[in-house]
Amino acid sequence: MVAIALLSKSDQEYLQKCATQLHFAYGIIIGQKAEPGKYVIVHLAKNGDEDVDLPMPTDDSGLGHGPHKVEQIDMQALTNQMISAFKMIPGSFDVLGIFVTSVNAEIISEHSAEFKSAKRLLFDVHNLLKQGSASITLKEEPNTEYLYLAYSSSTKTAVCKMYNYVSNGGTFSSMDYRFVEKPFEWFTFECNYEMDDVFPVVASAEKINIEMQFHNTIEWVRDYLQASEIFIQNETVEDSQLLETYVKRKRANAKSTACTDDCFKASIFLPIKCLISKCVNPIQVREFNGTIHFQGTITSRIWCNPKNTLADVKRFLREDIMRSLTARIQVYCDGLTDPNVSNESIFISEPPRRVYFSISSGNRPIQFSEYIFRGEAPTVAVAQAKQILDLDITVDSIVADWEGLAEDDAFNEETANSLDTSKQKVIKHSERVAASQELTRAMYMLGIAVALLVLVVSVVVQFILK
Repeated sequence: MVAIALLSKSDQEYLQKCATQLHFAYGIIIGQKAEPGKYVIVHLAKNGDEDVDLPMPTDDSGLGHGPHKVEQIDMQALTNQMISAFKMIPGSFDVLGIFVTSVNAEIISEHSAEFKSAKRLLFDVHNLLKQGSASITLKEEPNTEYLYLAYSSSTKTAVCKMYNYVSNGGTFSSMDYRFVEKPFEWFTFECNYEMDDVFPVVASAEKINIEMQFHNTIEWVRDYLQASEIFIQNETVEDSQLLETYVKRKRANAKSTACTDDCFKASIFLPIKCLISKCVNPIQVREFNGTIHFQGTITSRIWCNPKNTLADVKRFLREDIMRSLTARIQVYCDGLTDPNVSNESIFISEPPRRVYFSISSGNRPIQFSEYIFRGEAPTVAVAQAKQILDLDITVDSIVADWEGLAEDDAFNEETANSLDTSKQKVIKHSERVAASQELTRAMYMLGIAVALLVLVVSVVVQFILK
């Protein structure tokens, strides 16, 4: 069976537009592996280094000053785009691969130099992603399979291949593609993940690397989520059941009205016994040098294909929460002037909140997200959507109220309480030191008194004996 990539007619129009205006363009493919051998594409985004709104300056060949062929693609710029987009897409989608589009028909010739260059490009991009897998913005290991889509505007045809990475190179395998007019069907799942967790800071040195400590906490949260139980519509569900079967059963139930808009509520439950029995690496800390306290709510929205199983839905929810958490932490760490701090330092910060924007139309459009800080204008999300995803959105279209801001009074109270707690610890420590010093002096004086008493008794006894 040959794998197939399903794209919309609007994707074909986008490829045609990019090739016509830029002569050559490249970018990323975002979508979902809906079932074995079937990939559903939800968005194509050209690399932000090129701007279709500006007239292209040309050289003597009549082409723009940007890349003219695959071998001239900026590998670092492409990798950075993949990493940035990964943080903005829901947990049910992934960056599946790359596309190139050109006015030249040679771009789709499988025996041309373009395809050889594409193999080298994907090999190098994978290695860069693997080097960055230690970063808290990435999942544990990058994919080893990538879609490669080449489109020619002159012939209005495309070629799609699956690139399979191996350590000494990589190969292309056959793959089909299809541009379809009918919109894809998606079901939305929403969840709020409440966090109020304290994690130990384990470091022997006087200086603590904050980013490394955050990395440790992320691994613990990942273990927590893997051990969790997820309920759909407040009920347990069979993991192997297809989503389309589940939806039909819910709709057939006359008592259920929650499924009419194709949106379902999920809840995550994490009992202590669940942690003990399922956690692969339970936390066992004998000594620590501080704590990290996570408090707040992470919102999650994912979009699932009817052919997904309910096990897929749960996996997507967990992945979306982890992406959201790591994205916020990375933004915080990027703002640190020095990641190494004293183990006596106290940091209280309000991380950015998640805002959503639609990439499609309809009653339940697919939404991607971005993160903005308190006081930061939504225009930041508008700029990021254009730079990373090549989306033209407006400030009014951004959903910025699903995650609320912490109340100023509550935030100031938390800050004051933390500082008061720190001061109380210092005072109590000083009191303990003073008490210890007083006790030492008392014991010293008592020792002298006992010695004098023994001396006096000795003299008296000696005098009596004489």
